[in-house]
Amino acid sequence: MYSKVLAALLIGAVLLQQTTAASAPAPQASQATEEQDTPEALAALEARLAENDEIDERAVNFLNVKNWNEKTIDNKYDPDDLPALAYALDQIYTGNAASFKKMVRLQLYLYQKFEDEGDDNDKYTFNVAYYFLKMKKDKQYSNLSSDLKSKLNEYISYLPPSLDFFFFQPSFCLLNRKYLQYVYATETPIDSQRDHIFVFKSNNINANQRPWMTKVSDVSTNRQTKLKITLKQNKSKRVAYLERGNYGGKKNLVAAWHSSFQEPDNYEWNVSLYQNQLIFSQNGRVICASGSTYDQNRRYVQGVAGNGLNAPECQWYAKRCP
Repeated sequence: MYSKVLAALLIGAVLLQQTTAASAPAPQASQATEEQDTPEALAALEARLAENDEIDERAVNFLNVKNWNEKTIDNKYDPDDLPALAYALDQIYTGNAASFKKMVRLQLYLYQKFEDEGDDNDKYTFNVAYYFLKMKKDKQYSNLSSDLKSKLNEYISYLPPSLDFFFFQPSFCLLNRKYLQYVYATETPIDSQRDHIFVFKSNNINANQRPWMTKVSDVSTNRQTKLKITLKQNKSKRVAYLERGNYGGKKNLVAAWHSSFQEPDNYEWNVSLYQNQLIFSQNGRVICASGSTYDQNRRYVQGVAGNGLNAPECQWYAKRCP
């Protein structure tokens, strides 16, 4: 509950700061750049791979536990180990009603402990939102007690708002943290196969082109949860992908693909949580509202080398569409 309230306060603070800074000098460029892949970006990618290896090693310690219960969770609880611990609990479910009930009970216990401790782990929070979604969609969900169903729905309401919209709502809008403007799929063609995706200066125009929907693909290993996300424009169902070719002197544009029969390359995104913002990435690049504009009202959206953590133009709030 505390984390969701804090996230709402942070959004309010950012909105207030944007309003008061309207006449201020332009801010310095952030760490995100539109250049070729840099040594720093490659190093960041290697660091993420190393982090995944570390999570894999931690997971081994939990996957060897044969009889999970609340006391075992208490004994093994460590904020840094939460993604691996939650993954091990997810593996309790073997397809039958009894194992599903036990898995749900222990995941909820772990999340309650996490909230009570006031700990912070964005990777765990993102993963547990996905676990909650899986619980709601599972065929065994109807067999849960009313108490467990009520507690699950309550804990979903505690999630950061961006995760609520991203996982649990049929569509949502993406608001850029730096510019406080929405991204939308246009009908402005790059060529016959793809359209531009822009961030638009006015939030009162192109309303029907702003909503997005997601397809979540679970590509987990036998030691950790991994997801691939497809972003589709809600109306046209066109897929957002990273175009590595050069169009009009622009490389690494994020564009909308026309064909519903053939998927483009580079259309699946990794998504991570940073506080209440989402960061979309693939192959060392993140989706960012560009410093470069198509015209006075429309800003390019590009894949920029880096991890997006120190670049608010690369961070997105998932929100109810205005």
